[in-house]
Amino acid sequence: MEVRVQLYSILREKLPPEAKGRVILQLDEKATLAKMLEELDIKRRVVISVNGVYEPDWSRVLQDHDEVKVFSSVSGG
Repeated sequence: MEVRVQLYSILREKLPPEAKGRVILQLDEKATLAKMLEELDIKRRVVISVNGVYEPDWSRVLQDHDEVKVFSSVSGG
């Protein structure tokens, strides 16, 4: 299946500069958000939206042509 991914902030460094943080991933059917993050080698805390809706459950199974946005989680004190 094909999933469109947009990485923001420091996460863009996971892709070549010319990609501008965007990639279309080919994933196995029934791949989860956690598997997608693993494919992108993202190990930090992130916030994810799928098709414009915040998604806290990384076990969510992705569907063909989903649009996923991944943001670096920011915390401060």
